[in-house]
Amino acid sequence: MQIHETAFIISTYRSYHEELSKDIYARLWNNSKTDFLIPAILETISKDDALLHSLRNRFFYEQMRTFFAKNNGGTLINFGAGFSMYPFMLPNTVHTIEIDKKDITAYKKEKTTQWIREGKLPHREIQYVAIDFNHHAEQDISTAIQPMLKKKPTFILLEGVLFFLGPDTTHKLCAVFKELQSKGDLLGCVSFIPEIENTKVYQRLLHYFDSHNENNDPFYHQTLPHSFYNNLNGYQLKEHIDEFDLSKIYAPDAGITDKTKILNEHMYILQKS
Repeated sequence: MQIHETAFIISTYRSYHEELSKDIYARLWNNSKTDFLIPAILETISKDDALLHSLRNRFFYEQMRTFFAKNNGGTLINFGAGFSMYPFMLPNTVHTIEIDKKDITAYKKEKTTQWIREGKLPHREIQYVAIDFNHHAEQDISTAIQPMLKKKPTFILLEGVLFFLGPDTTHKLCAVFKELQSKGDLLGCVSFIPEIENTKVYQRLLHYFDSHNENNDPFYHQTLPHSFYNNLNGYQLKEHIDEFDLSKIYAPDAGITDKTKILNEHMYILQKS
């Protein structure tokens, strides 16, 4: 399995629970290959994973919807955007910059342009930037994005990415965020906390990724303590919640009763100070 394949899996997860994710466009990415893979993944790792990813999408959708409504638009900068569909869920007053590897951005631009032309998606102002976070220098990343920042304020999203990155790349990106954003702008992040490393479900996740890593893509298995966000230079932590608690808000009947039995990711909202 390559990293880009996870983008198809996550989008399909969102399509399974549209009432939770609020993503009515995720189904456009569904395909037979991913449909074949997912049942074994859910059975091997965690049956709740599709629901949890839908909850994660819902959390950030609500955060961005509130932020951009309050500011009458702005710019969403989505680092590691994959096949997320936030631009089409948000009002057309929001400009979006989507950043990912070259093959993903090229394919996504091609398909979304086609679907807009066919009337399957509403028209949105989106710019796509091909960047490899591990190999591009900090200044190169900032220089590529800066000219595109025509609407303020900004909401930077780093969702489903930190698990795959090493510490050096993580700190590089945080420096980029600080340079791009102004006071009051928001940063949304997702990561696992170190305590999950002792759970059986997390060990099943690692075993699955490592045993299916045919091209030796760099899966760093990164976890981050809460202190990383509390001490992030230039930012103040405004909100924190995990998927276990999100399930109590949006899916109380899902039967999730033990956070050590799920791949419990943590969501953070930080404000530029």
